[in-house]
Amino acid sequence: MGLLYVATHLKRAGYDVKIKDAFAEGMDWPHFESYVQKENPDVIGIGGMSPVIDTTFKAIKIARPYARHIIMGGPHASLYREQIFEQCPEIDYGVIGEGEESSLSLIKAIENGKTVEGIAGVVSKTIRNDDRALIPDINTLHHPDRILIPNQFYRYPLLKHRRVTTVMTSRGCPYGCTFCDKSIFGSEWRARSVESVLDELDEIVNVHKIKSVIFYDDLFTVNKDRVIGICEGILRKGYKISWKCEGRVNLADLDVMKLMKRAGCQIIAYGVESANQAGLDYLNKKTTTEQTIRAFDLTRKAGIQTMAYFILGIPVESYEDELKTIDLAKTTKATYAQFSILSPYYGTKVYDDAINKGWYAEVDAHNPMDKDLKRPVILSDKWDEEKFQRILKVAHREFYLRPAYMTQLFLSIKSVHQLTNYFREFINLLSWIKRR
Repeated sequence: MGLLYVATHLKRAGYDVKIKDAFAEGMDWPHFESYVQKENPDVIGIGGMSPVIDTTFKAIKIARPYARHIIMGGPHASLYREQIFEQCPEIDYGVIGEGEESSLSLIKAIENGKTVEGIAGVVSKTIRNDDRALIPDINTLHHPDRILIPNQFYRYPLLKHRRVTTVMTSRGCPYGCTFCDKSIFGSEWRARSVESVLDELDEIVNVHKIKSVIFYDDLFTVNKDRVIGICEGILRKGYKISWKCEGRVNLADLDVMKLMKRAGCQIIAYGVESANQAGLDYLNKKTTTEQTIRAFDLTRKAGIQTMAYFILGIPVESYEDELKTIDLAKTTKATYAQFSILSPYYGTKVYDDAINKGWYAEVDAHNPMDKDLKRPVILSDKWDEEKFQRILKVAHREFYLRPAYMTQLFLSIKSVHQLTNYFREFINLLSWIKRR
């Protein structure tokens, strides 16, 4: 979505822009190289996230001979800034933070043969400019131009309809969890208007014929009145869509969720993280287990499925403490649960704590959903790599392989698409659990 916003901004300014989603299209590396060679672009812009940055750097190295200029943006560049040129010397420029205006100014400078000196939000191997201020009114941005992306390839196995797209209705999160990276959107919550969101949904439904939507905001439910306005607009316009969003347990409101259900909300995801108050306090969640249980109870009463995110390997918790977190996952009766080992990524408070205490380490990724090869972890006196592997498998086995849970999930299936996806994910999970 970040890349698509930038591409749309450049296209609106008159530039000839293409996006190649090589991963979605199933490209192998030789195919990717031949594509870039054929296109012979003046500029390549690529986003990068730290968990899979090795793949990003490999793509840049392959593309280097066929492009005059290579720009990297996204979370990794925004965190590491000038260090990206040491990590990958093939990069010419980095875009820090929100990329729309910075990228446009950078492209204009390249086009006119000018230096990037003084362009806020842009760095090079020799120039360090100031950060660009966050866009105060994101309603000024155009909707992402989905003509540029291969919409037919996007899937989300848990939503009802086969084709899916993501929508960002706001940027930023006002909360301060210590494991969270805010290098792009910051802590100031900036929302699009209800009318802007409905206009984009109109295009998604009527132009692209997509009926499943993931609202990809850090926190969709932060403003009750705006959520009500979006839901009432969906009902008024008659959009028959199913959608997922991110919520927060302390903001759960039964009346609002009943309206969300009527408007097509199928899943709300909550960052529960832990059943132990010491762990929640370490992560600065500002929530309690009682709020979690209440939120899941209310969401279930509203008829909406739930996704629960849990963090294991918290340094102030023992293995036995986190067995309580697994029990909480079952107590909440969450429809789905995602268990991950705490990862102290560069630039976060958890990272600083791990470095200062000598706890930081990188180990093989063991979560069945991980796409990266290595994952940073905290090896405190309570945790080692063997315990990480063991607690992850116990969590997935205890939650997903319960007969009552499997029966409930089977009865909830609404389409052949869902049945196929559930079966595939179940086989993947089972093979991972059995793997040594």
